[in-house]
Amino acid sequence: METYYAKSENGNGEKETIEHHLARTGELCRKFLTPLGYGGWGEQMGLLHDFGKWSEDFQQVLRGTKTRVNHALPGAAVVSKCPEMAAVIASHHGELQSIGAYSAKLEEAKKGTGDRMDSMNRTISIYGREEFAATLARWKKAFDIAPLEPRPVYLAEDVELSKMLFERFLYSALIDADWSSSAEHFEPDYLEKSAAAPLDAEKALERLMALRAEKQHASKASTQLNGLRDALFDWCLEAGKEPPGLFTLTAPTGLGKTLSLMAFALQHCILHGKRRVVLVLPYLSILEQNCDDYCEIIPDLLEIHGNVVWTKETADLMERQDAPCIVTTNVSFLEPLFSAKAGRCRHLHNLADSVIVFDEAQTLPGALLDATLRTVKELCGRYGCTVVLSTATQPSFRFRPGLSWSPREIVPRPQALFEATRRTTWQWRVERETSLEELAEEVRGISQCCVILNLKKHVRRVLDALDGEDGVLCLTTDLCPAHRERVLEEVHSRLSAGLPCRLVATQCVEAGVDLDFPVVYRALAPLDSLIQAAGRCNRNGSGCGGRFIVFVPDENGRRYPTPAYEAAADCVLTLLKRHEIDPCNLQHIEEYYELLYSYADGDKRSLREAISNEDFQAVQEQYRIIPDATVQVVVPYGEKMNLFKDIRRELDENGLSRSLLRKAKPITLSTYERDKAECLCERLYFRAPGGELTATDFYILHNAQYYDERAGLNFALPFNGII
Repeated sequence: METYYAKSENGNGEKETIEHHLARTGELCRKFLTPLGYGGWGEQMGLLHDFGKWSEDFQQVLRGTKTRVNHALPGAAVVSKCPEMAAVIASHHGELQSIGAYSAKLEEAKKGTGDRMDSMNRTISIYGREEFAATLARWKKAFDIAPLEPRPVYLAEDVELSKMLFERFLYSALIDADWSSSAEHFEPDYLEKSAAAPLDAEKALERLMALRAEKQHASKASTQLNGLRDALFDWCLEAGKEPPGLFTLTAPTGLGKTLSLMAFALQHCILHGKRRVVLVLPYLSILEQNCDDYCEIIPDLLEIHGNVVWTKETADLMERQDAPCIVTTNVSFLEPLFSAKAGRCRHLHNLADSVIVFDEAQTLPGALLDATLRTVKELCGRYGCTVVLSTATQPSFRFRPGLSWSPREIVPRPQALFEATRRTTWQWRVERETSLEELAEEVRGISQCCVILNLKKHVRRVLDALDGEDGVLCLTTDLCPAHRERVLEEVHSRLSAGLPCRLVATQCVEAGVDLDFPVVYRALAPLDSLIQAAGRCNRNGSGCGGRFIVFVPDENGRRYPTPAYEAAADCVLTLLKRHEIDPCNLQHIEEYYELLYSYADGDKRSLREAISNEDFQAVQEQYRIIPDATVQVVVPYGEKMNLFKDIRRELDENGLSRSLLRKAKPITLSTYERDKAECLCERLYFRAPGGELTATDFYILHNAQYYDERAGLNFALPFNGII
């Protein structure tokens, strides 16, 4: 009998037979879907995904005598009565589409009617009853087919979203199994190199306890505050013993939630056999700060976010995310759950049986909130995950129309905890607007204070007004990581030494940044932002020694980053007309969210319609947490000027490389000002071995006048014609 092949020759001159490739892909896909309870589905998808390669048309492709052959549709046609499986097999060489995109052609292919060409004018490799019957006979002879698990029952309130997520998980497992099996043909130890060691939760918990002891010894906080931190840690350890599901952690800022959440996660993994810990953080600044601690606890930690530069050696590990601990951002975690792209979905099956922690849960995307929360519930209900939403300002999601939401709270009496940590006196100056120059004059008379503003232009106005004053520092996302780190070091040094320290910042300091000022000024903002900002005031003290002042800046133009941000700030003013807001009163926080959600229309209509239509491509386009893509700029920061010169020299000598981008990470920042970057910076290109250039979203700023030592990147300065 003629031998049919699935892959061309590897380095040893060996071709891979179809039987071997289908068997190995089926084996891996079964393994990947077993934690979901659908191992049988996985095996059958693996055994059928390249069913169409059992044809003369595809063999000619391998021999180089034919092109444009569709070998995916025949396998999908075999299981056309199972729409989820058929859609995934049909899509496995492109973006995921629902069965509706294929159903008519699948029927034509089985019957041999109509045109043998697919929608992209490719020949369908197996067509008609005779060809299908002959190939099926060969397939059944080669494999023992196990019985399949029943089709899933989707939640009545979320049928389309639930079904689409299930198909993404199937797609994920098949993509990973197919790509991994193919890679093994050329690199037998591929899977060993694209996976880290399994989680040893008991050993990690031992490391955590040792790290906690170190921090307790070094703590300068009050005895009362340290006692509350210990209590929170113990509550998290105890809650980790509870059955898997959906949890909240509601605790004031400054209580050490970073380590306490990890204690919950590791305890839960030990007792319930969870496979990995996924920590989801809203901002890169928080991620950078927390990763040092997390790496001490779980050394094989994997960072996943937009600023990570993949190398050839790490690309598959990053894509598969088969690691004991993942630290990532909202964008990098959530967007793949709504994606249709193979590379972005490939790791999803590895989320099953994980502990997933959303730190600063109040930052979940407002215009995408319903789809996000319903997906979080699905991860708990169908995929064996335990999810924790942690914040000092726990959103009352139960007020979202049509959403059933009943998580378990980890803290036994959160209201008592907030009362015990009351450390600041709030002053509301919202009856009139405050000139930023007037504010700066007031700040001159305070030796140590922090001013947090909503817009970078407001930061620059205050900095200009404080020009010449001692101890004035700035912290915004216009500073590169090395610059931000240097500013934070100087802030901590000055505060500890009792020297003048006046920090002017944007909201980037509100979460996960360990600052402790006696006085904090905050421009009017959503209530959760105000409370987070207040956490930088008298952070390690006791009693009510800190002063937190909320004011309204004078501004004729735009006052807030987004319309949604402005609407939430207006809800604070509305609530203040009812009564004074007590930030330690959880009922007031709940009242704020009830008011906020009463004005909300739910998710944006375009996303709702895309989900209703089960349109994977449209959902992918509409579920974007950051709609406008940023660009990365390598900047000439003074203290790292030698590094900048080295990078510029290496660019001239060897061109752009991934290792060079990694080297440049301390002086690389993100900006939305793509047009300015294209005008004032040099765009960087990768050069392929053949000499072709591929544009990247990385730029290098040669003119140091656009990066000042005070406030970082500033494209608003007059252009002197030198790039």
